[in-house]
Amino acid sequence: MARVWGLVALAICMTAGFVAMRVWKQRDAGPETPALWLADATHRSLEVRLSLPGADVYRPHAPPRRDALAPPVPLGALSRLEERGDVHGVGVSYLLHGDTEQALAYLRRAPPSLDRDSDLAAVAILRGRHDEALTLLDATLEAMPEHPQASWNRALVARELGLTLLAATAFEAVAAKGEPGWSDEAREQARTLRGRFQARAEAWKATREAFHARLRSPQAPLPVEAAARFPGLARERFYELLATAEGSGQVESLLPLAKVLDHAAGGGAVLEDTVRRLAMADFARRAPLAKEYAKLVQDTHPNPASLIERLRQEPTAKDLLLGALLRTPGVARTHEELRALMAGETDPWILSRVAQEAARLDDLSGQGTQAGDRLREALGECRAKKLPLRCVDLLIRLSSRATASNRLVEAEESARAAWQEAAALGEWEREGQALVMLANATRFQVRVALSRAYLSESLARQPDDCLARTQAHRNLASLALMRFRPQEARQELEESLACGQPPGLQGAWILADLARLAPRPSDEARLMAELARVSPLRENAGRRVLATLIRGRFTVDRDWREGQRVLRQTIAEAEPLLPVNADARDARAVAFQTLAVSAGHAGAFREAMDVVAESLQVPVPEGCVLAAAVEAERTVTVVRGSRGQVQGHYDASRTVPLRDDLTGLVPGELVDLLRDCPRVAVLAAPPLDSRAGILPADLAWSYRVGTGLPAASPAKPPLHVVVSDVEPPLTLKLARLPSAADADLAGAQRLLRLKGAQATPERVLEAMEDATDIDIHAHGVVDRALSDATVIALSPQQDGRYALTAEELRRRQLRGAPLVVLGACSAARLPPILHETSSLPQAFVASGARAVFAATAEIPNDAGAFFRAVRERIQSGEEPSQALRAERLDWHQKQPHMRWVDKVLLYQ
Repeated sequence: MARVWGLVALAICMTAGFVAMRVWKQRDAGPETPALWLADATHRSLEVRLSLPGADVYRPHAPPRRDALAPPVPLGALSRLEERGDVHGVGVSYLLHGDTEQALAYLRRAPPSLDRDSDLAAVAILRGRHDEALTLLDATLEAMPEHPQASWNRALVARELGLTLLAATAFEAVAAKGEPGWSDEAREQARTLRGRFQARAEAWKATREAFHARLRSPQAPLPVEAAARFPGLARERFYELLATAEGSGQVESLLPLAKVLDHAAGGGAVLEDTVRRLAMADFARRAPLAKEYAKLVQDTHPNPASLIERLRQEPTAKDLLLGALLRTPGVARTHEELRALMAGETDPWILSRVAQEAARLDDLSGQGTQAGDRLREALGECRAKKLPLRCVDLLIRLSSRATASNRLVEAEESARAAWQEAAALGEWEREGQALVMLANATRFQVRVALSRAYLSESLARQPDDCLARTQAHRNLASLALMRFRPQEARQELEESLACGQPPGLQGAWILADLARLAPRPSDEARLMAELARVSPLRENAGRRVLATLIRGRFTVDRDWREGQRVLRQTIAEAEPLLPVNADARDARAVAFQTLAVSAGHAGAFREAMDVVAESLQVPVPEGCVLAAAVEAERTVTVVRGSRGQVQGHYDASRTVPLRDDLTGLVPGELVDLLRDCPRVAVLAAPPLDSRAGILPADLAWSYRVGTGLPAASPAKPPLHVVVSDVEPPLTLKLARLPSAADADLAGAQRLLRLKGAQATPERVLEAMEDATDIDIHAHGVVDRALSDATVIALSPQQDGRYALTAEELRRRQLRGAPLVVLGACSAARLPPILHETSSLPQAFVASGARAVFAATAEIPNDAGAFFRAVRERIQSGEEPSQALRAERLDWHQKQPHMRWVDKVLLYQ
């Protein structure tokens, strides 16, 4: 009997499976299928692949003509598809018919799946959002490495980003799957990409090798013809050949090369004159030094410092001394020595090279502004003198400096310009360097997928370059730690050390983390050896503070009190540098984070609370308090309840990055201690202080960022300033916001409205100085070139400035102690950055505002009613955090779907 029932069950299962298959096939095989998926077309108009079977039938790609009309959307078929609940299918059909907006709207409503994410990435590709597409595709392929559509789409993204080898490798992987049609097209794509790429690479490498051969042997042919194709590479090698020549004949043999390079730079005879002048040198004295200098050029000299000292004693070898100094940054030199060596020099290449070195000395001495000005001036000169490779080097250096200063948009733009210009020149090596700079700029913006892609391309391009491999694997190790993958980080770090290069400060930072997360006995010796190399000759003052921080972070896990001492030393060293050095600001912030979480680890929760308050430069408020800090996988949260009881929690189990919503960060038992508090002051160290959800919406709480003292009622007469109807630059492509509703301004006394062209940054700042209430209805914009915080996009003034920035606000005094409502979308939100926080709400409080309301997410256009109700509650005597809590709960009851109100933060 059991067997009979088993057979019956099997038959039922088979029937159900058959029916399910029929339903699935009918979904794609009905009479409306051709219209839905454009199945009758002989070619596909989209190059991307889509995950629904009916939409993924192979046909050759043929982009539509510019004047071609998009195929009509089959609205009836789409309606029936939507009735069946297939919003994913509706979205894919809209995409095939060229409507990316509708496709995106429907795909976002589809149930989460890998297929859905692959198709969302396809939409992002078609909209030119390659960064977003890459993030979606990497996550999809990590979960399912063989996902066919995601694999294809990732190859497309890499190609569009200019990552040729990454794209070729990805297309080759698709080709290996043997999919009819798709594999053949992928194979052809890979062949084309790799063929063009190899031709460029081999030409550059052959030219480099020809110059190396000439350097090794004066009898080797001089690659004059190749020099015309690669004048930058050739000019660099020209100076090496000139400096290492041991006789007049060797010098004069360089005349043909000098003439080609002079012509490439726009004419003149700078290098030709140099050859003729040097040919008359006294080679009886010069030849031995030139022979030894050749060892320095070939990285085989046993003691470069001793050679430099001897060259300093030889007045006829100034060019050799200058070259040796530029090659050996660890040997001390001064601006005065450089100026003396450059006396009478007219060669623009040499002048540019020395200007870059002078900027490095400025940086080491703490003259960062002067260094930046010097580099930008040199960039202008190199463009005027037609020395494009020097321009690439200066752009790379400008990118590196901007990254170190947390000006990440500027860093990315300089690196991208360097990459594009190097590619146009065919300068293979510099392309790789620019890729690493791009990876750095995007890594610090926490754009992990894009940064990894740049680094993977760099590795593929220069597999035999020790320095390039070291840099790439070191950055990949940092990215792995950002993703909470210590074993992966360990493997990448070991790869970075494999060819003998020192780990650098970045490697030492990684070692300090790995010594805690995935320790090895060799970690301490490696870390301390690298820190011992730090000196004023190699690192500026801010970088030396970072070295102290790394030592403190390593020590605190082994000896808490000694580690605390070193971390306090970090803070003291950083203090005088805070106004001018981003590394010092980062070091201070991280030192406080580490002090707080290490105190939590030791169970010293009162101390942890005090440390967080100190980091925010506020006293611990009276009454109920929550203090919180995070560092990597570690979190400490401490509460003081209404009866003064202090309780804390330490956790070191985080395995994913922090979410934008902090719900659940504070354990329930600590939240319960705050339930009977009339209000809670939240002390949150960066990066917690610009996120919602740290406490539940039914508690009255606010982020404390001011003095800790309640702001006095403004003595000035009421003045309500409203900024709306702004006209930001068209280049920002911002949607026009509706005007502030008159109903939302009812009851305002002395209303001052700044609208349209009047709403410029300077006019708004002036009006706000005496305001008692401020409403700003405008878009929040991320532009790291303007500010570390989100900026408010206003109408441009005569000088073109349109942004209201946190930095400018901090220089003003808001004498009316205003209540501020930032109706800008995401005004409290910060673009990701590792350690610093500087937000608009904090700047308003620092300038005198008594309370600031701002959102971390997009808010609807009719949000004014919510903020008006909160303001009315405050004007009737409620405390701001209680007013926000009460109105939020009221909206939850009346409009449960309006969850954006939970993203409104209060700063006091």
